[in-house]
Amino acid sequence: MRLTSPEFADGAEMPWSVSASNENRMPTLNIHDKPARTVSLTLALEDLNSPLGNVTHWLAWNLPAAITHIDALHFPKEAVIGTSTFGKIGYMGPTPPTGTHTYQFVVHALDCELTLPTGASRPAFDAAIAGHIIDSAELHGILQRL
Repeated sequence: MRLTSPEFADGAEMPWSVSASNENRMPTLNIHDKPARTVSLTLALEDLNSPLGNVTHWLAWNLPAAITHIDALHFPKEAVIGTSTFGKIGYMGPTPPTGTHTYQFVVHALDCELTLPTGASRPAFDAAIAGHIIDSAELHGILQRL
């Protein structure tokens, strides 16, 4: 399985428009080569360089297995959104407090749909996906505080 974006290459700088300090716009993501037995997908955005440790900016689950393209205008209605480390439900774009941070988008192919309610926490999400991940892919982007 692979996760790509037409807006930035893996490990390259992301457009500043995706940051919470600018447009807070989810970048376009493309999911390739999902396993045939995928029932649903999850998606997370994490800051790997936060002084707080790994910080979750966004969590989504129960994305349809057939989906190959996600962006702010084409986000599946049936997807369920969790709570970020900051206590907010919804996409919270990356904004490094200082310096350069690496942000990681992670997609998981699951063998089930999750029964978690909207607003579930990251620990609840992690517990729910345990034992159900068929495959996963990551896409890393960097942002530097201007």
